[in-house]
Amino acid sequence: MVRALLAMGVGLALGALVAPLAVPLITGRPPPDAVSRAIGAQLTHTPADPVTSFYAGRRDRPLWEARGRLRPEAEALVAALKSVDADDLNPASYGPDRLASEVAATRVRPDPALLARTDIDLSHVFAAWVGDLHRPQPQAAWRFVDPAVRLPSTDPAAILTAAARAPDLATALSDARRMNPIYEGLRAALVAARVNRDPRAALIAANLERARALPTDLGPRYILVNPAAETLWFDAAGAAPRTMPVVVGKTDNQTPSMIGLVRFALFNPYWNVPPDLVREKIAPSVLREGLGFMARRRFEALADFSPNAAVVDPAAVDWSAVATGARVLRVRQLPGGDNMMGQVKFMLPNSLGIYLHDTPLRGLFAADVRTDSHGCVRLKDAARLAQWIFGHPVAPSAAGGPDQRADVSPPIPVYILYLTVQPSADGGVVFLPDIYARDPALLAALAARPARSG
Repeated sequence: MVRALLAMGVGLALGALVAPLAVPLITGRPPPDAVSRAIGAQLTHTPADPVTSFYAGRRDRPLWEARGRLRPEAEALVAALKSVDADDLNPASYGPDRLASEVAATRVRPDPALLARTDIDLSHVFAAWVGDLHRPQPQAAWRFVDPAVRLPSTDPAAILTAAARAPDLATALSDARRMNPIYEGLRAALVAARVNRDPRAALIAANLERARALPTDLGPRYILVNPAAETLWFDAAGAAPRTMPVVVGKTDNQTPSMIGLVRFALFNPYWNVPPDLVREKIAPSVLREGLGFMARRRFEALADFSPNAAVVDPAAVDWSAVATGARVLRVRQLPGGDNMMGQVKFMLPNSLGIYLHDTPLRGLFAADVRTDSHGCVRLKDAARLAQWIFGHPVAPSAAGGPDQRADVSPPIPVYILYLTVQPSADGGVVFLPDIYARDPALLAALAARPARSG
């Protein structure tokens, strides 16, 4: 899963694809700017799209043509498109044979109109291919991504602009093919499974789909959680990967796939009880056991959900209305040994209310199946993770009060990625239980993809 587990030297080598190709000398080259004028003329009669915008932004200068002939990377792109089945993409979707014919025709007849048409076609196909590499099916998409996280772009104009800004097109092609290490491990496994006619190839492809949208570079330090493995990895460049068991969400409160940033930790934290648990558990307990339940469990009722909400007398609460859902009540548990957050929670601000935290329920980590949380990730050794994050042991201050904040600088990315097939240390893969039953829908969506012709 992590860097040390995935350094397997996998993926298809683009170096061979983008090596300079022998191109015959062409006589009668068009005059300078003739291809640009031809591109402008052709796009004038073409419906506006991101590729048109790309060319307009560079005054119709070609991307693939130079000095009256196509660059050798045009043929390298065609060759790369013929092998995209390794990425579980359909080569016919990009029409490599048609493109190959166009490219060959420009070598025989390098007139500006033909070069312009081919340049535009190459850009359309290149942008579509790179976008597809990083665009997962909806069933494999993230539920939340921190706005500060830079994911690979799937916008055609942005893809082409990045290629134009690269030192050269060979670099642009190599960069386009480069993926994150988890994806590369799964891609190698998919190729091997198809060669060996392994019936689990479709399942490997489904997990490849889940890994598509990860950043190419996971970061110098990162945290990775795979709910299907019920395990957390924390990794840093040049260091051996570290792991710990975790407890993840119940099947009816699943831990979502998301990318957050640990921006700060709260030591000696309150537990802000999810409103549905207040309705389903706390309110019925108060009605059954009386107001003493709140004191015994060290719960406080609050006036609202604002940061400085006032504590209210439990006797003033209409607990019957809370139990039926007619009133939404905020309840928190005071810090202490029985607090469900334990000694620390690591905050990765997100709209889903998901974070990593300690827990007093140590017996859960001995269970064969560790799906017991309300969606958050409970850590077996939160103190160990805190020491890794801050670089030294950290504990609540005896003189401090609740929610003692410690900022994390720079923030550390947390990837919560559901994988039922994950790369292993020996260069293979490990198959895991589909604890959330997410595989069937994704497999069906992949099987239903239309086979587009080139």
